[in-house]
Amino acid sequence: MLNTTHLYRLRPIQQLDTPVLATAVRTYELDASFTSHGVWAGVSSLVEQAYLYFAVQGRQDVLDEHNYALYMMLPQYRDTIGLKYACLTDTASMTEKTRNFPLDRAYRLVNGAVGLIAAWKAEVAADEQWALLIRNFHEAGHLASRFVTELARRLSIPSRIIVCIECPAVPDTAALPWASVTPEAGFLPIILLTPQDDAPPQAEGLTFEDLYGAGMDEWERLYIPLLRYYRNRGDGLNAARVAMRALCVHNHYGFYYEASTFVDTVLPWLDKLVGGDEAARWDYIGNIFQGLVTTGQEQRALAVVEKYALPCLTQNVLKAKLHYLLAMVHLRYLKEQDVPLSHRHIEEALHSLQMAEGEIPDEQFAFLNVFLNNGLAFVRVRQGRPEDALMLCQQGFLYLTDMLGDDVHRLHRSVLLYNSAQVLSALGQQEEALHYYYRAMEMDPYYSEYYNESGNILQRLGRYDEALAMYSLAARYSAPYAEVYFNKGACHAQLEQWDAAIACLRNSLELHPQQPEAWLLLGEALDMLQRRDEAQAAYSAAIELDAGHVPARVNRAVNHYAHGDLPAALSDMDRVLELEPMVAGHYANRAEIYKALQLRDITAMRQYQEAA
Repeated sequence: MLNTTHLYRLRPIQQLDTPVLATAVRTYELDASFTSHGVWAGVSSLVEQAYLYFAVQGRQDVLDEHNYALYMMLPQYRDTIGLKYACLTDTASMTEKTRNFPLDRAYRLVNGAVGLIAAWKAEVAADEQWALLIRNFHEAGHLASRFVTELARRLSIPSRIIVCIECPAVPDTAALPWASVTPEAGFLPIILLTPQDDAPPQAEGLTFEDLYGAGMDEWERLYIPLLRYYRNRGDGLNAARVAMRALCVHNHYGFYYEASTFVDTVLPWLDKLVGGDEAARWDYIGNIFQGLVTTGQEQRALAVVEKYALPCLTQNVLKAKLHYLLAMVHLRYLKEQDVPLSHRHIEEALHSLQMAEGEIPDEQFAFLNVFLNNGLAFVRVRQGRPEDALMLCQQGFLYLTDMLGDDVHRLHRSVLLYNSAQVLSALGQQEEALHYYYRAMEMDPYYSEYYNESGNILQRLGRYDEALAMYSLAARYSAPYAEVYFNKGACHAQLEQWDAAIACLRNSLELHPQQPEAWLLLGEALDMLQRRDEAQAAYSAAIELDAGHVPARVNRAVNHYAHGDLPAALSDMDRVLELEPMVAGHYANRAEIYKALQLRDITAMRQYQEAA
């Protein structure tokens, strides 16, 4: 029997007729504890069931569609799955990895995993009621927690999946405006997916020294039992060593919230971990900084750099890297940005690099010189000097290629091309910008953002078919993200392909419902097909998200007018005029409503007189 005191059902607010828990034909029990099972605790167990089903069925189409999520969430099957569309950010390592994944990339994996579960449920038992019992939800990592809540939001109703979470108290749903949390009771026939003890047998007896030279995959697999072993023994130093490796692994994959959880284990032992090795100190601090700054802890990230790196680094090459990092802190990470201070740090970085010439290999000097000048290009953009920024990017690409050849630092050279494309687009040179995007694609052919952004340029140029082709490639080379489907929907709307536009916009909104512009465009597409009630609901959704959204209010007023609901139409136009009192067209629209109201009153009076 379950402990009903700590069991809660997580469901969308609009799910009024909630099925009884006991009606579930099958219930999967998942353990979401991050410390026990890692980033995808519980999630990977469920995803594995879907993967094995489609693999047995020979459904390579489904496996290919969800390749990225499957590869990242099921490390035990990576050799079989393979990474179908690996971009350079996936494959680069060590000094070659000069671009980190955005936080959003991990959220795309969640989107893809939820879609995979929906496809599996639809094929296996579309009409059955299922339930998920999430044990230790309060101990879940950021991404596992997001998967559970996204699955509850997206699949509770259409896929008939009840989601129950176990935790000590009612979970805070302030960040989940769609959710209702209610106590739950009942006995469930459980299908246990997570073993009680998942420590790999080969982890028994291992020490940090045994894994010192191990690769990323092996550390990902074995750090949990090893870290637990040292913590249970009270061995803080070795626990910190393992935690530092775990932090680096999670940073590498873009799992920054999970990476940041290890910082407090590492920092008290940092000086002992690095000893007098300044390069190791910088490497550790850089990883700690990345985990913190990407998760909204920018002030703490800066404090760590200023305390543990700034007073301790004496090597010129490391001081150059340090000042570059401080420049980026003040240029892009802090809420109160300081462009002049950032500029001073970049100049200090370049000065330190010049001092390091002759102390480091010529190839390293050449790369760092270009890398730092790329940072200066970013400063120039913020200073309103885009032409200077463009020159720095273009010269850097040519210099790096000339010095090192075509096969070294491909990732950073593709970034230089990408940055040039962005600056050219901002300068209004769209055709030239596209040329640089295409060159970046040639060098890094599976980086989704290159295709999405070039699609946006093509759409602005009115080349809609070409734009649609780019958006399709952007979607193929990434786990799902809302932006590309919104852009594709907008392009279909430009071509008056309303059904296709509606499908793309609904897809975008399923992934990310908090998009007023997507709801507006969806309403307009529905209006074009005379689906007035659905359009009205879309406009209302946009207004609910943004009460000052004038186009949505105008469209809703027009829709009310067409339905004969003149008071509602008048109410919307009154609000529009409060928001934009200087637009003459709004007064003309309201005058039409007043005219219709007056005619209605005159007609009503005549009917009354005739009846009398």
